[in-house]
Amino acid sequence: MFPTIIAENSQHEPKPGMTFTSEMDAYDFYNSYAKKHGFSVRKSQVERRSDGTMRSKKFVCSKQGTREIHRTHVTKKPKPIERTNCKALIEFKINTNNVWTVSKVELNHNHQLASPNKVHMLRSHRKLLPYQKELIDHMDKAGFRPHQIFNFFEAAASKPELVGFIRKDANNYISQQSMMKLKAGDIQTLLYYLKSKQVEDPSFFYALQVHETGEITNFFWADGRAIIDYSYFGDVVSFDTTFQTNKYEMPFAPLLGMNNHKQTVLFGAALLFDETVNSFVWLFQTFMAVMGGKQPSTIFTEKEKKKKHKK
Repeated sequence: MFPTIIAENSQHEPKPGMTFTSEMDAYDFYNSYAKKHGFSVRKSQVERRSDGTMRSKKFVCSKQGTREIHRTHVTKKPKPIERTNCKALIEFKINTNNVWTVSKVELNHNHQLASPNKVHMLRSHRKLLPYQKELIDHMDKAGFRPHQIFNFFEAAASKPELVGFIRKDANNYISQQSMMKLKAGDIQTLLYYLKSKQVEDPSFFYALQVHETGEITNFFWADGRAIIDYSYFGDVVSFDTTFQTNKYEMPFAPLLGMNNHKQTVLFGAALLFDETVNSFVWLFQTFMAVMGGKQPSTIFTEKEKKKKHKK
């Protein structure tokens, strides 16, 4: 249990009576204070008038509250507890002229605050700026992979904290852009095809992954023949994601092997929205599940060629 931590006094410390002309100004002020003192901010309770306009609003420490225990679902690997019921907050009263006045402040925290070299990783202090999104779009269209895109920004910044976002933010943005390109009609067509194959072949298996925002992301499928072939010839698997010939430029990832006649056999295939660790973990966990947990002894995969730089 961490002792109560009180933020250091500062001329920019929130105090009752301070006024701001908009929600953005009020939030930016408190978020800047939070960044200086090592915590992240989350928007919280809103009280509205009968006409729908805001009467008051709170911004709280991201560790406010506690994680609820799910009564019907037991997680095998629960996430680490991120909330400590921290009471730090700032409350604003908003008049009919949209003037935001600080009415209440609680500066005390009941958890360890982030160090200066870690604070840039906290959620409220990470943001993709418009020019960064535009550059990511251009690089993604040019064929750069997510890790190469983030490495570019990291190399361009003199310090990691100056990038403004972390690798996960860039990967999520690229995934979201890919999902926006995928029309609902095309998803329905693919699902109809997979279901029709399952009717033809009861052993046909398919799975899909749903993004945290609700959209379908990755697809995997394997027919009965592929499952049988893997049971016999699954000691060696070839895995490659260099095929991006579809109109959405989604990586197509076949899992291949070789039978006793030295013929190529297909063990399964996937369409991926990105080439992140999360996508690969989901794909191989799904692949192992349908293959009864049998693990290959060897996996051949692509290896990026390192560019030689002339001295």
